[in-house]
Amino acid sequence: MPGRDRIQPYSHTATTITMRLTLSLLRALVCLMPLAAFWGCSGPPTKTESKPVTYYPASPAAPRLQLLATFSGEQDLGGGPSKFATFVVGKEPILKPIGKPYGVALHGGKMYVCDTGASAIDIMDLQTREFRYFTSSGEGKLVTPINIAIDGDGTRYVADSARGQILVFGRDDVYQGAIGGRLSGPGRAHSHLPAEPLPAETEGDDSIKPTDVQISGNRLYVTDLKGRCVRAYEKTTRKLLFTMPRDAASADTKSRLFTPTNLAVDSAGRIYVSDLGAFRVQQYAPDGTFLRQFGQGAGDKPGDFARPKGVAVDRQGRVYVVDAATQVVQVFDNEGKLLLFFGEMQGASPGLDLPAKVAVDYEHTGLFASYAAPDFVIENLVLVTSQIGERKVSVFGFGHKK
Repeated sequence: MPGRDRIQPYSHTATTITMRLTLSLLRALVCLMPLAAFWGCSGPPTKTESKPVTYYPASPAAPRLQLLATFSGEQDLGGGPSKFATFVVGKEPILKPIGKPYGVALHGGKMYVCDTGASAIDIMDLQTREFRYFTSSGEGKLVTPINIAIDGDGTRYVADSARGQILVFGRDDVYQGAIGGRLSGPGRAHSHLPAEPLPAETEGDDSIKPTDVQISGNRLYVTDLKGRCVRAYEKTTRKLLFTMPRDAASADTKSRLFTPTNLAVDSAGRIYVSDLGAFRVQQYAPDGTFLRQFGQGAGDKPGDFARPKGVAVDRQGRVYVVDAATQVVQVFDNEGKLLLFFGEMQGASPGLDLPAKVAVDYEHTGLFASYAAPDFVIENLVLVTSQIGERKVSVFGFGHKK
């Protein structure tokens, strides 16, 4: 048709011009930027500038910790949208921030941060440099995720203090069930089985206020602020085994818990619990028997605690304890003797601002090797979260000079 003959040549010419302009722009962009920046690249985050090395303890003592890196959001991964994507959109993208973090864990090359401000788990892939928020929905919706433990197969156990439950997710993000809450049927609170009505005489209340969760073998340990105890569950069945301390009503206050906040488990199965209200850390045997106390009492002197929160134990039995008031992490040997402390007061550089959680990791040292000073050997990583400030997650390397 005559009309069609007139339209086709014009459309073809316009398409050709558009393609030529696009190719010209692409050639110009390739010439103006490195290929890695143009296409994006994978691999661990890399240093972008040379900074003074920060060691703890300070000279002349032999250094045992080096501050390696800090994270406050997507921009610190070194990835994000490419420059080409920014050019096409015509504006700088909004990079995802870490809101108000508490718990932190490393697993499979990814950093998982419990973001109470965003009601999400911030997942940062340290290899692909991607950042995403995991929020879930429906029955598994996160409200106030405060701590996380990740099993070897990738199963995630999230302590949600507002929901009063430990939420369980598979490595594929699929909700599998919960521990805690009102029992409405067999397996309802401890598995993903469908709810079934209970007879009135057996309906129970398994309400808790969880603040932390840890995995040890086939057990899950949960700090219960409401019950002033630690609850031990069988991991497979999610059945409650016992609570600690064993004798909660004992007149001996040394073994009791008043405000159990965070916990850790060492290689021998011993449980360490920070008791914010009693200004100490309690150590229990795997069966719940009280063993010893860390911390000399309330105060701001080395060895004292004012607001003990996060606690962690490394393979050598060193115990790391966060103090949110003095804003340092104190390190004890397995007998309770203070070895050193690290971190600085609020406003210092580098500093910990309202620190909350400390975690120890041995599997991901290679991802941070480029951050270490040439003469410093990293034995393990120590991660500390800060709830405010510009450095939301600080990564330290525990080690020694060559």
